[in-house]
Amino acid sequence: MTARERQGWVLVASLFVTLFLIFGSGYNTSSLFFPQLLKHFGWTHARTAWLTSALALSAGFSGPAIGVLLDRLEARIIMIAGVLMTAVAFLIASRANSFPVMLAAYLLLGIGIGGATLLPASLIIANWFGARRGLAMGLTFAGTSLGGAGMTMVGNFAILHFGGWRSAYVTLAMPMLVIVLPLILWQVRSRPPEARKIDFKASSDALPGLELGEALRTRSFWMLSAAQFLFACVAAGAGLHLINHMINLGYSQTKAAAVLSIAFVCASIGKLGMGAFSDRVSARVALAVNFLGAALGIGLIFGAANPAMLVLFVLVFGLTLGAPLVLIPLLAAESMGLKRFGSIGGIAGVFNTLGAAVGPVAAGQIFDVFGSYYAAFDAFIVLNLLGALASLACSTLETEQARLAKRGGPSQEVLAGSHAS
Repeated sequence: MTARERQGWVLVASLFVTLFLIFGSGYNTSSLFFPQLLKHFGWTHARTAWLTSALALSAGFSGPAIGVLLDRLEARIIMIAGVLMTAVAFLIASRANSFPVMLAAYLLLGIGIGGATLLPASLIIANWFGARRGLAMGLTFAGTSLGGAGMTMVGNFAILHFGGWRSAYVTLAMPMLVIVLPLILWQVRSRPPEARKIDFKASSDALPGLELGEALRTRSFWMLSAAQFLFACVAAGAGLHLINHMINLGYSQTKAAAVLSIAFVCASIGKLGMGAFSDRVSARVALAVNFLGAALGIGLIFGAANPAMLVLFVLVFGLTLGAPLVLIPLLAAESMGLKRFGSIGGIAGVFNTLGAAVGPVAAGQIFDVFGSYYAAFDAFIVLNLLGALASLACSTLETEQARLAKRGGPSQEVLAGSHAS
């Protein structure tokens, strides 16, 4: 293994820890706090779910700006700002006594998570790895799921033994400042050493791929955006309400938290497996297969009152829960290249935001009207099937470039010449 390869895998480990502590605490513990806030403040299910939707909206709508910055600045600069905002948001949430203050904390939390986790990590791995990109992306993004498993249990322990949900917010904030900040400063770099010798923007221009305007005229961009929306709607909606659903079925808070943690562990395995699978069959096929598996997993929740069926649900649901976080960036690289990966990902991420905002509130509203989540689970199954179709409708970069040429779009050589001038 060369020094460059060793540095790449050390970078993977560093990003894994970052996603474990930031995304795992900042987004994947929302389900843990949901019943606590319901009980303490007496808000409706739909209103409480708006906190998670606000997080998703702020993360997504800040995505285009984050993407543009990533194409122009070192990723560690954006990530450090994101870490600081995430920690501060948790500290504000720990002191909140009203819905507006808690809402403001979650809005800030979304911007922080957006700047510190998925988009910059995707860009870094795409730049550092080629043939083993799927495996590297899978290992990195396993941090979100394992972080969800670990930090859910840490947060639950803090709720039970450190004085309730307020102490839990503080407990989750501390590692971000003590561990993540130094790690990013020490290890994270957007591109390999040889690429950093060139002017930062010039090195981006030299990468293969479509310009942003070209990407917006491709079928793959809109199908990928649809897949983002559908995945996020299901994952955020089902994930947020899972612990509350388990409690409604008669399981204890601790057992319900354990179910979510096990699902996150399975999700980390799913990310690794589907990342490696995509290296063999393409991200397009792997994402479609994952959507079909997710539809099956949601269907199993209807029997979750039976402990044996609950185990099967956790396995299938967990294995498919987070894999699109790995596969969607890989599919974006396959279909639109790396030249404007940050900008394209930031704009496509808005659709992820919309899905993550719609799913929790819609499921909460369904519960408020019908007294159960089962109609929401039916809808989630249909959305997963539509996601499989959207994935299969994406194409390769070469195919999209050929389609653009037929429509009379500018060639890559012309575009490269215009940038050189």
